[in-house]
Parts: sequence; structure tokens; C-alpha cells
Amino acid sequence: MGATAEVVPKIGRLLDAGARVLVLTPGALDPSVERWVAEGRVMFERREARLEDVTGKALVLVATTNADRAASFYERALKNGCPLCTIDRPELSTFVNPAVVRASGLTMTFASGGAAPGAMRRIREDLEALFSDPRFGRFLDALERLRSRLPRGERAAKMADAVRGFGIDAVLRFPTWLDERDPP
Repeated sequence: MGATAEVVPKIGRLLDAGARVLVLTPGALDPSVERWVAEGRVMFERREARLEDVTGKALVLVATTNADRAASFYERALKNGCPLCTIDRPELSTFVNPAVVRASGLTMTFASGGAAPGAMRRIREDLEALFSDPRFGRFLDALERLRSRLPRGERAAKMADAVRGFGIDAVLRFPTWLDERDPP
């Protein structure tokens, strides 16, 4: 797996889950990955990944723009029964690794099955900004405190009352080309 900015959040999630992560890339590392390597949290080898690197791994993420190279890794993963996700190539993946955002105590996951990663990124960025409002974090904290004080039989009704008045006002905007023609 390379260590471009695109895969950094995925590496972070693997680390959070307790995985041992090996990053293989002949290129530059993202500063976050450099820090994890310096801290001993990520193993790193400055080289191209080889097909045999898939063998014996619990999970593999591939970040390459070379379709033939991605296909080779996919075939090897299928042969070895290794879960493999090729970034932005769901057809060369055995699973899709959706974008995840954590903001103010809320975890959101976004996926389009690989059909529209750019749209998922935009949705993720917009909702991350929306839910990063510090008031939302305080709101969730207050709800958590309330819930912890309530006996089980009273939680549903009282929590429903507590969230009454909270809502999201949203407007979808689309590019002008949508009603006129196919994407540019």
C-alpha cells in the first residue's frame, strides 16, 4: 500500500483497530504516516509492492493508478483468499472501504459502491464541516449524560423528548450540466 493522502485515513482506522500496518511505497510518505513510522506504529519499506506481499496478509489496500498492476494484485488476492481493496477501483476489490468521518462524537460512513467516490468525498466534507459545530458536540454530550441517568424503561420516551426541536435543514445543489447533458 502506498502512503498518499488518500490512504492516510484508512491507515489511521487500521491503527485504531489495533492492526499491524506495513506500508510499501517507493514514493514520498504523507507527514502523518512519517510520524506513525517514527513512533513505531507503522512499519515501512521504501520499495514497490510485490505480488508475494499479498500472501499471508489479513487485509491489503492497494493504491495505484496502473490498472494492470492493480489487476495482478487482485488476482493474487483472490487466489490466496485475502481481502483486498484497490482504492477507486471496486471492480478490482474484494471489498469496498468506505470513507469514515468522526466529528463531535458522531461517526458517519459514506459509500457509493465505488460508483462516485468524488461525490462521496464532497458529501463527507460538507457533513464533516456541518457536524464539527461545537454546539453539536455539546448536544451529544448532554444527551449522553441524560441517557446515563435514566432507568432503562424510561429512556425511549425521555430521549425522544430531549431531541425534539433538533433537526437538519439541507439543500442539495447540483452542477448545471446535470439537466443539460452527461457529465463533462
